[in-house]
Amino acid sequence: MNYVRWYDKDPDLSHLMKFLEGLNEEVREEIAQDLIQIILSEIKTNQDGEISILADNKITEYKRWYDKNISLHSAIEIIKNLDSEKRKEIISLLMESIVQILTVYNYEQDQQ
Repeated sequence: MNYVRWYDKDPDLSHLMKFLEGLNEEVREEIAQDLIQIILSEIKTNQDGEISILADNKITEYKRWYDKNISLHSAIEIIKNLDSEKRKEIISLLMESIVQILTVYNYEQDQQ
C-alpha cells in the first residue's frame, strides 16, 4: 500500500515541503516565522481559531521532519487546516518571501 501524505495531494505544496526539508535549519526557521506572519496578516483567516488549533495540536512526538522546529510545525499545521484556495494563495506569497530570504541569506554568506 502506498501512503500519501496530506501535502502530497497538492503538487505545489508537495514541492514546497520537499524544498523546505532540504534547507538548513537557520533558513527554515526564518521561512517558518515569515510564513506565520503571512498567514496571520495577509490572509483573512479566523486568527483566534488558528491559534486554538495550534494549542490543540501540541507536539507530543517528533515523528515528522518539520516537528523538530516549533515555528515550522505551527506554520504547517495552519496550512493543513486552510481550504485549497487559501492554501494556493499562501504558497504564492511564501514563494515570493523565500526568494527574498534566500537572496539575503546568500548575500550574507558571501560577505563572510
